[in-house]
This record gives sequence, C-alpha cells and structure tokens, in this order.
Amino acid sequence: MNIEDELRGALDVSAPPPTTTLDVVLKRGRRRVLAQRAGAVLGVFAVVAGIGVGATTLNHAAPPTPADAPDYGPATVEHALGWPRVDTPPRVPYRTWSPAASAAPPAGRPVVDIPLCDITPSLRPENLDLGAVVFEPEPVAAWLDQARKALPEVTIGAATPNRYHTAYEADVSDSRGTGSIRITAGRFAGDPRVAADAALWETGDCRPAQRLELAGSVVQLHGVRPFEPFQSLVQALRVYRSDNTLLQVELRNFGSPDYVADDPKNPGAPRRTGQGRPTLPLSDEQFSRLGPVFAEVG
Repeated sequence: MNIEDELRGALDVSAPPPTTTLDVVLKRGRRRVLAQRAGAVLGVFAVVAGIGVGATTLNHAAPPTPADAPDYGPATVEHALGWPRVDTPPRVPYRTWSPAASAAPPAGRPVVDIPLCDITPSLRPENLDLGAVVFEPEPVAAWLDQARKALPEVTIGAATPNRYHTAYEADVSDSRGTGSIRITAGRFAGDPRVAADAALWETGDCRPAQRLELAGSVVQLHGVRPFEPFQSLVQALRVYRSDNTLLQVELRNFGSPDYVADDPKNPGAPRRTGQGRPTLPLSDEQFSRLGPVFAEVG
C-alpha cells in the first residue's frame, strides 16, 4: 500500500476524480488567466472606444467662446488657393509690422505678424497709372453682378464712385462685419506678362505674388499689407488684361460704416473714424474668384 492509499483510508473518503490532477489544474489556471486577460483587453477596447466617441462628440461640438472674445458666428471652411507663385526669390523684409501708438488696434485685437518689404514701383506714365484713369459706372455694376454670383456666401453692396470717377468702392459683408473692395484702373503698354513681372513688388510684398494666366490676361494676387490707422488690412488683386487695361481690386477690412463726412456739403471727402473688422472679408480663395470676373474683356 502506498502513501496515497493510506491517506485515503484514514480520511475514509472516496478518491478525487482523475480530472483534478496537477496538469488539469494548471490547464484550468491557464484558461482562467487567459479569460482574465481577454476581459482586460476588452475592457481597454471599451475605454478607448468610449474616449474616441467622446472626442468625436467634442470635435463636432461648438467650442466655447471666451468671455473676452466676441462671437463672430459659425466658422467658414477656407479652401486653399491653387495658383502658383511667380518663380522668383522672395525678398528680405526690413522689419515686421507694429502699429503706431496714436492709432493702435482696438483692445483685444491681436497685432498681425506681417513682414514688411520696400515698395518698388514700375515705370508707367502718371496719367495712365492706377487711380488716374476715369471709367464709367456701367462696367463696374456689371463686374459686381458677376462678383455676387461668384461669392454668394457674402453680401456685396452697390458701388460708390469718388468725385472724379477714378475709383469705386463697395461694401463686402459677412457675419464678422463689413469690409470693402476698392476698384481702380490704369493702362500699361506691351505684353501683360511683362507688365505683371515689372510690377511684381509694387504692393510691398516680400513673397512673390500668386499668378493665374487666362485668355491672354494675367491675374496676380498679392499679400496682405497693414496700414494705419487701427491696423487696417489691405490686399490687392491686379488684372493685366489683354486689352492693356490694368485693373486693381483692393480688399479692405473696413467699409462705409467706418467713415463719416467732415462736411455735409462735401460728401466726396469722408473721414475714417471706425476701426473696421478684425479680418479681411474674403479669404485668398474667395478673393481669387474675382480674377476671372475682372479679366474678361467686354
């Protein structure tokens, strides 16, 4: 009789079932461990899935507006502009914009970080330069009609000429406020591309302008440049047309609500008093839609 039989007889119990051997116990233990691990992994997956759903919900929820920031309404999706830049090296800025203390931006409006480069004018006769050529309101009204079709997401007002009919201004508004465009005309001689190359740095850009060529005309979108007062922002779209007409459309972050007339008897000389809106009323992509509108020769 072996020790196992002696112990069984002393305890007077039946022998344990053969499935309770050490190997079976180890197998059961391994199955229990695997089950626990599987449960833990499923728990982690559940937590990660919960975090993902929560993050997705947060991303689709409107972010809270800080108490000291104005609510400009829903954000718009900005599309990238695919026009290539003119193939020439950029210029070295002489400094970065900083507003004068006498005409500083409104409280809470961030100061733009825009490098400044020298303005290098091309050679055109003064009587044919931008802002010196008289043009009638009929083509301006037609351009603005096409502009409204190209930009249905903003409101473009009627054009107002200056006293000499050498410039026309129209408000451009969205949920963030009112800006404007200013249209002037000039003349150039020779090939449109040559003229556009010669005038590449006339607006004080540091980076080369973005350019589109269509039907013999050249359209150049220049960079944003700040001015006084109140950190005014201006961006130029220039169109060198195949009929040797030069059109410039300036996009500005201020409009008619920011002006008052110094003298009611002299409405042609308004004075800027308003601070304008924080941003330009059009993105680069939106502004570029006006290129074909003004490039078409009627």
